Amino acid sequence: MKRLSGVSALALCAFVTPALADVTPQQVWDDLETYLQSFGYTVSATEVADGSNLIVNDVVMSMPIPEMDGSVTFTMGTMGLTDQGDGTVAVSFAEQMPVHVTGTDGGDEIDVTVNFGQQDMTMIVSGEPDNLTYDYSATKMTIALGKMMADGQEITRDMFRFDVEAGPLSGKSTVLRAAGMQSISQALSYGDVTYDFAFNDPDSDDAGLFNGALSGVTGVAETVIPEGIDFSDPTAIFESGFGVDATLAHTGGRMEFAVTEHGGTTNGKTSSATGSITVAMSSDNLTYKVDSTESAIDLSGPEIPVPVSAKMAETGFTFSAPLSPGDAPQDATLEVVMGGFEMAEMLWNLFDPAANLPRDPATIRLAMDAKVSPFANIFDPKAMAKMEMEGGVPGELNSVNLRELVIDAVGGKILGSGAFTFDNSDMESFDGLPRPEGKLDLSVAGANGLIDKLIGMGLMGEEDAMGARMMMGMFTVPGAEPDTATSVIEVNAEGHVLANGQRLK
Repeated sequence: MKRLSGVSALALCAFVTPALADVTPQQVWDDLETYLQSFGYTVSATEVADGSNLIVNDVVMSMPIPEMDGSVTFTMGTMGLTDQGDGTVAVSFAEQMPVHVTGTDGGDEIDVTVNFGQQDMTMIVSGEPDNLTYDYSATKMTIALGKMMADGQEITRDMFRFDVEAGPLSGKSTVLRAAGMQSISQALSYGDVTYDFAFNDPDSDDAGLFNGALSGVTGVAETVIPEGIDFSDPTAIFESGFGVDATLAHTGGRMEFAVTEHGGTTNGKTSSATGSITVAMSSDNLTYKVDSTESAIDLSGPEIPVPVSAKMAETGFTFSAPLSPGDAPQDATLEVVMGGFEMAEMLWNLFDPAANLPRDPATIRLAMDAKVSPFANIFDPKAMAKMEMEGGVPGELNSVNLRELVIDAVGGKILGSGAFTFDNSDMESFDGLPRPEGKLDLSVAGANGLIDKLIGMGLMGEEDAMGARMMMGMFTVPGAEPDTATSVIEVNAEGHVLANGQRLK
């Protein structure tokens, strides 16, 4: 479905501001056809010249789906390409364009039709062959599940449905071809997006309903596609120079849902002020990043003792890592943020009715960089299979730099930073792990006060508290302020582990 949605946006609106050059309807159609074929689609159509204009009838894109032993067919109907007399071409599309998917899923034959629609679509193309620009807009775009068959039985809309509507839409894009590569730059605005998804199993009580909206949805992307790329071969895709860097963002989101199972219904709603997702991938590196602000969730149901209500001021996750071997260690990054977490008073009162613990917003933040050395391309199935048969590992860790560690909750706070290198030739000093060398600086505040509160609440016994305090005494030294402590954990070149200069190993 990701592939279908990407092609729908592509086919409905190839995107961007006009350039000052002449282009003909035939050249525009040739460019669109090449563009679609570069994603692995077979394109069939009937071209009819109408003076200086071009009418393309029975436009059909198709692609096999080997994993389903099936295919996907996108019927675009008739496209009109009109010479506007100023060096630009106006392109018109059918208002309804069905996508037909057939194949097998778990042994069942499936036959699905998804209807793509558009309203008041305008697209102007300008430039010159091999360097065309597209500028488009539409009042609305819709995606709706049409007919769905599974193993000869129709699944009606009462049993399963989904509908998506977006608009107003506008966008810009450039398609540049040179040196056997196709470079595509896109900037899109989808306006407000609403969605409605529901299922109802006629053979049980299971059912679900999800609906929501995203406002101010935008997308930007940079894509490089080599000519003649084989999308069925993951290794060849990236080795040939394919790359993508795309971000999708919104300025406000909400969702409401109700899920019924075992006779009970769980209800919930979520919201956020902003959010985004970024994916960048090439032969060398993979980066994945998601974040949001002012997120909130509310849940209630028969298996939830009390209604759950919580919110988070900031959430984020970033992961970046190399994908293939290199001549030297390569960069990797991991970041996790859960900032400003707050629970409803009702939840606090379940385990702390006397409000012994501070209820300030809690924060967890981790940011670290690393150097790693991959041993094989993870998209090369033969190399990965060989590694698994030989009992090998996908790579080795060379160094880690902990830029930031923050744990701030219920009156206690831990801060940390540090850096270590790893000797992968020494796997004995630390029981099969590469020997580290470096140090970690930690500071702790409020730990004893938190332990006292937990004892008073009956959540920690005196013996457990004594053990915790003894452990802190082994690894920390008192700080300058009351109820604070610091610690320096070191591992030296001999593999000795020291805490504040005292040898532990």
